[in-house]
Amino acid sequence: MDFMRLARYLIAFTALAINAVNLCSCNSTPRADNMSPSSNFERQGNLIVISEGSPLRQQLKFETAQSENVKLQLTAPAVVESNPDRYAKIFPPLAGRIARLHVRLGDAVSQGQLLVTLDSPDYMAAQSDFTKAKSALQLATRAWERQKDLLEHKIVAQKEVEQAQKDLEAAQSDLKSARARLETFGLDPERGRLGQPLEIHAPISGRVVDLTATPGEYRNDTNTPLMIIADLSTVWLTASVQEKDIRHLAKGQQVNAVSAAYPGEVLRGRVLFVGDLLDPETRSIKVRVAFPNPDGRFKPGMFATMNFEGFPEKMVTVSATAVVQIGGGSFVFEQVKPWTLTPREVVPGEQRGERIVIKQGLNSGATILAREGVLFQ
Repeated sequence: MDFMRLARYLIAFTALAINAVNLCSCNSTPRADNMSPSSNFERQGNLIVISEGSPLRQQLKFETAQSENVKLQLTAPAVVESNPDRYAKIFPPLAGRIARLHVRLGDAVSQGQLLVTLDSPDYMAAQSDFTKAKSALQLATRAWERQKDLLEHKIVAQKEVEQAQKDLEAAQSDLKSARARLETFGLDPERGRLGQPLEIHAPISGRVVDLTATPGEYRNDTNTPLMIIADLSTVWLTASVQEKDIRHLAKGQQVNAVSAAYPGEVLRGRVLFVGDLLDPETRSIKVRVAFPNPDGRFKPGMFATMNFEGFPEKMVTVSATAVVQIGGGSFVFEQVKPWTLTPREVVPGEQRGERIVIKQGLNSGATILAREGVLFQ
């Protein structure tokens, strides 16, 4: 019996507690800052209307999209190249045996310095032809003078003199050809010594950066270089710039670059050349900049990143906080009429401090939400 009485007391107490909770709940007034976001605004199609009396009207801040002169920086991959004006492949002009190498890999050379001595049968034959042509000219000259003298004494006919004249002219032509052939090999036959091996001299000053020849080797292929000489005191950086960015390029434009090998060092220069031909496969154009390289640390083939200082352009900018990401796109919220917003998809560009460039999707002068756009995602 006592147990039944205790159960009735517990049921009554529970009922009183529930009534008390319900009473408190009915008398409480919800605070504005605890309201759900959906109660502070409503959606009407693509429009967002901030409800009258909504605390969001006190919270939201707006700004005007501005048109500013912006210098955009264009970045492009680049590779180090040698200056083609200071780069020479040394080919053997004739087939022959390498009698002596006068330089080694890595040696610094001066213009005109002796590089290779080559024993070439063809070169020796060319010298022999010159000697024979010179002797033939001397004989033809004496014969012509003798025929002239005989003609004056009426001993020979005029045709004999004319034939001697033709022989003289032919001998002069043969000697000229023999001399020209030797000169193409770098030998002045009137000053140099005949009967010597072929000497190959450096066409430029620089350093031996590649060497494939060895003493005693017979070279029959005149299209394979013996060595490569390059002056790397100045190097080129060649960048590949996309077609859409060509309008940002000009000769003389200021450029800075950072190489992969020396990331802490900035190279500064000016655009030397903007290519005239577009690569149809990569849709890019070549841009070259010359940089000093006095210590030779930058080697052809190294990679770098080139930054071009752009020209001032009128572009729309907004606060960086005004741009929100929704799905896979970037949006700002434009106020089309008081307290009525619509999302505008935009194409953001470079961020400059607290502002960001809008490349596409928004006009200058538009009133947009400066921040808190995430509330309306």
